[in-house]
Amino acid sequence: MRFLHTADLHLGISLGGFSLLREQTELLDQIIELVRRESLDGVLIAGDIFDRAVSGADAITLYDRFLTRLCTECRVPVFLIAGNHDGAARLTQFGGLLAGAGLHLAGRLTARPEPILCGEAELFLIPYFHVDQVRLLYPDAAIRSTEDAMAQLMDDVRQRRDPNRRTIVLAHCFVTGARAAESDLAAQLGGAQQIGAAVFEGVDYVALGHLHRAQSPVPGVHYAGSPFPYAFSESGSTVAVYDTVTGTVTDVPLHPSRTLRTCRGTYDELLAAAAQDLRADDYIKIELTDRGAGLETLDAFRSYYPHLVTLIGRQAQGNETGALTVSEVRALSPDVLLRRFCEEIGGYKPDADEITAFLDAMETVQRGGDLQ
Repeated sequence: MRFLHTADLHLGISLGGFSLLREQTELLDQIIELVRRESLDGVLIAGDIFDRAVSGADAITLYDRFLTRLCTECRVPVFLIAGNHDGAARLTQFGGLLAGAGLHLAGRLTARPEPILCGEAELFLIPYFHVDQVRLLYPDAAIRSTEDAMAQLMDDVRQRRDPNRRTIVLAHCFVTGARAAESDLAAQLGGAQQIGAAVFEGVDYVALGHLHRAQSPVPGVHYAGSPFPYAFSESGSTVAVYDTVTGTVTDVPLHPSRTLRTCRGTYDELLAAAAQDLRADDYIKIELTDRGAGLETLDAFRSYYPHLVTLIGRQAQGNETGALTVSEVRALSPDVLLRRFCEEIGGYKPDADEITAFLDAMETVQRGGDLQ
C-alpha cells in the first residue's frame, strides 16, 4: 500500500496581507491529482489544517471541497489529526458519521489511541495534546513532560499493535534533531516541549506535522513539510508518499503558480531587473544594498511587483553599538528577543515567570486563542 502524507496546510493564512487561498486551492488540486494518478491507497494529514482555531468561511469551504473530493471522487480513506493551530472540537464535529465516508478524525485527545485498520496497515492517530490530557488517560503513570506523555502513548500503541500489519502513527509535535523553519514560530515557542525520536521506536512509519521543512530526524520518522512555503527563507512545496511494502518515503514536489522570492542588490539593478521579470506576480521580498527603504522606493517597486511583501533597505551608518541586523533578529529565539526588549527599552531584566507567561501567551495566540 502507498499513502500520501501531508501536513501544515494552514488554510486561510495570509502573507504580508495577501491571502494565499488561490495558491492553497491550486496545491490541494495537485494533491488530489497525485492521489488519482498514482492510485494511492490513503491520505495522511498530520495537523494544522487551518491557520486559526476559528477559521474564515473561505478556508472552511476549501477544506470541505478538498476532503469531499478525496473521499467521494478518489474514494480513498483519509486519516486526519488536529494540530496546535486547529480548533479541535470544531474540526471533529460529526466524526462518527464521517468515518462511514472514509474520513477518520482525531481532535482533542480524550481517549487512548485505537487502531484503525486499512488493508495491510493499521493506523493510530495522536493529535496535538497538552500533558494534562495524557495524565487523565493514564493516572498511574509518572508523566512530567511532553516527552513523557508521548512515550506513554507510544508504549500503549506498541502493546496493542498487530505485528502482522504495518503500523503507522500520525502525530503533531517537535522531534529533537529536526530543524525548524522560519515560519515555525509556534514550534520554536514550544522548544522545551521537544520529543526524542526514540519514543517512536517499534512502529513502521511516523507521519509528522508541526515543522514546515520536509525531513526525517531518524529513519521512519518523517515530516512531509508544508505544501507551500510560508517564509522567504523557505523553499519548495512538497508532500510525501510512504510505501508499506518497501518502507521507503519519497518527497514529491508540488508546483504553485506563484511562490516566494528574495531579490537582493542595488536600487538601479533591481529596478532594471523588475522591468524584465517574467515572474513579477510572485510574492517578493526586496533587500536593497545601497539605500534606505522609503515610501518612494516602495511605490517604485510596487509598480512592477503587485505582491511585494517586504522591502528592506540598507541600515543607516552610525547605528548604536549592539544594534542588530534583520538577519540577526530573525535568528534570535522569542525569549531572547523579550530579554533584549526589556533590557534596552524597559531598563530591567525579566524574571523566569515573566518569560514563561510571555511564551505561553504567544503560543495561545499562535493556535488562535484558548479554543482547543
